[in-house]
Amino acid sequence: MHEAHVSDLKELISSQHGGDEKQLEIIFSESPRLIVEAPAGYGKTTTMISRIAYLFASGRIPNPKRILGLTFSVNAALKVKREVAEKLPVLLGTKNSPIAIGERVTVTNYHGFCKGVLKKYGYLVANEFRKDINTFKAIGDIRNSQGNVTNEWREIAKSLTTQEQDAVHTVDSTIKSGTLPSAEILTPYFAVIKKLLPNGNITHNAVVLFTLQLFEQNEEVKKFFQSYYPLIVVDEFQDTNCIAWALLKKIIGDDTQLVFLGDPLQRIYGFIGALPRIMETTKTELCMTEIKLTQNYRFRKNPEMLKLDKNIRLNAEFCFAPDIVDTDVANLPIFYGKDQQCEAQLVAATVQNITTQSDVKIAVLFRSKKSDSVETELSNLNISYFYGMFSDDDSEYVEFHIKCQEKFLIRFATTKSITKKSLLAFSETVRKEYTTTDKTIGSLFRLLDALIEKVSTDYVDLSAEDKYTLILEIFENRQLKQAMEYVDSNIILTTIHGAKGLEWDYVIITDMERSCLPAYPICIDCSNLRATFQSHKCSLPNPMDDRFKEIVLDELSVFYVGITRARQQAYISASAVNANGYSSIVSCLANIAGIKLVKADTMATS
Repeated sequence: MHEAHVSDLKELISSQHGGDEKQLEIIFSESPRLIVEAPAGYGKTTTMISRIAYLFASGRIPNPKRILGLTFSVNAALKVKREVAEKLPVLLGTKNSPIAIGERVTVTNYHGFCKGVLKKYGYLVANEFRKDINTFKAIGDIRNSQGNVTNEWREIAKSLTTQEQDAVHTVDSTIKSGTLPSAEILTPYFAVIKKLLPNGNITHNAVVLFTLQLFEQNEEVKKFFQSYYPLIVVDEFQDTNCIAWALLKKIIGDDTQLVFLGDPLQRIYGFIGALPRIMETTKTELCMTEIKLTQNYRFRKNPEMLKLDKNIRLNAEFCFAPDIVDTDVANLPIFYGKDQQCEAQLVAATVQNITTQSDVKIAVLFRSKKSDSVETELSNLNISYFYGMFSDDDSEYVEFHIKCQEKFLIRFATTKSITKKSLLAFSETVRKEYTTTDKTIGSLFRLLDALIEKVSTDYVDLSAEDKYTLILEIFENRQLKQAMEYVDSNIILTTIHGAKGLEWDYVIITDMERSCLPAYPICIDCSNLRATFQSHKCSLPNPMDDRFKEIVLDELSVFYVGITRARQQAYISASAVNANGYSSIVSCLANIAGIKLVKADTMATS
């Protein structure tokens, strides 16, 4: 692009970003490698797109090279892809159509990228990959947390010896522990997976592990991808696990430009392998320039929420000892009941009060899966809601995705002709698998219906191949819960982990009590466990050793993710009796420096 055009673009970008110095520093930085601390609501997506536009315009992405964008959620990948297609042409000019931009920018998740690599070159590591990998059935962990073979493995495992099953389980558990499996562990693992491939089965982890093996054994293929993608952008980088990190290092060449965006305080998947302190480690290892976004746009019209967001982050930064003056303390509304029923009544009355005032979306979030009391009280008030209380490893949730994946492959793997009519016919075949439906299965069908409607209307412009890949990867990655944002319901009940990546106008975090958030294993190990406190509020021990600080920081991240799902206002609730029926007090996380609990207004009486 001509120098004058670059100057005009810089002026346009500067005006669009409203003088946000940190955003503009990222966009116009001359550093080829940036690692960006990007909290929720701080404008990371628009900043990322403007950075890409500037690099295009200034000639730092030469033709016909491409940009690779990686996310963890299939849904997030599609959102970013669509925003890139919509906004980049506006910045770069009319000659750059969305189609042309789409050809220059690849946005996908890690498994989607790996499947693309294996589709082209997988035959180099396994002859079975001459068949389209998108027709394979992807399966998860072979054993659950109790050590039993999972339902999706039950039939497959019958053809495997105990030793072969152990080989698969060892790799699964090693990855979850945050350790890259050694060659010694991988050799028997690959032998087992190659037995599954002829029948069209592959494990979720094997998709990435085979790609790593391909790059390890074929230097020219690895160099091709390093050259093909001169810029790699990674979103939600804090959730990177060991095999995703190993993959990134394979495709990063000496001259690869990088933009990694993430928020250490939103790392809540450590229990399934997200690497601790990955952003700090990467900054040093890859010689990256660190920039922190500083302006919260989500809460810019809400001073109390703005202070709450800032103060929670300060507690994380300064290990629960930040210097916060009285005028900067944030008020956090709380409902406090004498027992679980009273707490639930207060929550339900608040939901009723908010919904009668305006047409808004409300999420009631839970750390545990015990939502019965709130459900009962909502029903007593004739308030309808969507039940989203399932986690990734719930048997019904997993089984539903397995059935959907199987029926989807049967229906679409050959033709990939996806219309609303064909999707509805596919949905009907899944329904026939269930003679009765409980509330979990009923909710999952609502999610499936919402996804089909979204694909058939808002995503009608996607190619048949893109629609096929999107839907299949949602089933493979067990991410149907991300369709909660499409469900026709103003009230959502779900877990904090299930809510990650989603937003609502109002959020109520329930059961903010000791032994719930923070979790029981942490509280039982706390030196303040036997202490008595005034005002029914727990406090963190002082002093805290480094080990205890780390585990409490992980819990603070869960609290923070819940709070930041709100666009307008967040509330918390608690009671003198926890969900397990034991006496309790308000969580220490609601009593950290910079937070003042205030009684929330409600129409209920306690």
